Amino acid sequence: MSKFFSNNASQRPARLGRGCFFAGQTAALVLVLALFGGGGAVAQRLEAVGVAASFTVNQTWVRQARISAAEFTLRTNTDGSRLDDTGNRFSAYARVGVGAGRFFVQPELAYASGLGSSITVGFRQFPDSQFDDNVSTYSHWMRRLDVAPLAGWRFGQNAYLLAGPVVLFNLRERYSSPDTRSGELAASLDASVERVQLAAQAGIGVKLWRLDLNARFEHSLTPYTKAFSLDNQRYGYRQSTSQVIFNLGFLLFDSRRG
Repeated sequence: MSKFFSNNASQRPARLGRGCFFAGQTAALVLVLALFGGGGAVAQRLEAVGVAASFTVNQTWVRQARISAAEFTLRTNTDGSRLDDTGNRFSAYARVGVGAGRFFVQPELAYASGLGSSITVGFRQFPDSQFDDNVSTYSHWMRRLDVAPLAGWRFGQNAYLLAGPVVLFNLRERYSSPDTRSGELAASLDASVERVQLAAQAGIGVKLWRLDLNARFEHSLTPYTKAFSLDNQRYGYRQSTSQVIFNLGFLLFDSRRG
């Protein structure tokens, strides 16, 4: 649920758009081919299957520092767009060795959620007024499904590097009270979220017994939002995302343990 903090907070149910269906099928096919595309040889090189829970620290950054839309003024960088908003992530993955060397591929499916950086929203009852009559804050509640065909390289005894692209299927929110002006703005900001987004991850990890620990950095390659509409007017609202992921995994299957 996206957050619009004022005197009254509203909650919105989430829905996954139909626009993700074809992209979801394509990503799932890529995942299957990555895991089984080499036939029996790849299947025999399956090294591990695991599940993981992660703590994330998130950041969203809007290119436009100030947006004037009707009687609203949005200031998008009042908190410095700091990397300090938190969330969580749950994933399942497989690790498949490539050849006889240290390289491996790691197809991964995940669900992630977290808050974006705060936006200050000023409201002027009279558009020509020089001062805001009311000030509130808004944050996107970012929820998504991730498909990540990652690749890695082992070094030392149990350490590894991990990197690769991530396809993000963003779940839009629906504001429950669009009958107010603030509600109309929040509903428009909610609807501005791109259905599908591309990001990249890179990190380092270590395997201890069946525990799989890693830290990653992720940054978007395509925007989270591009623009929003209010009163049939369109306003630029280009927003990127970043996050640091602290991942704790447990290996349900580990061929290296015999």
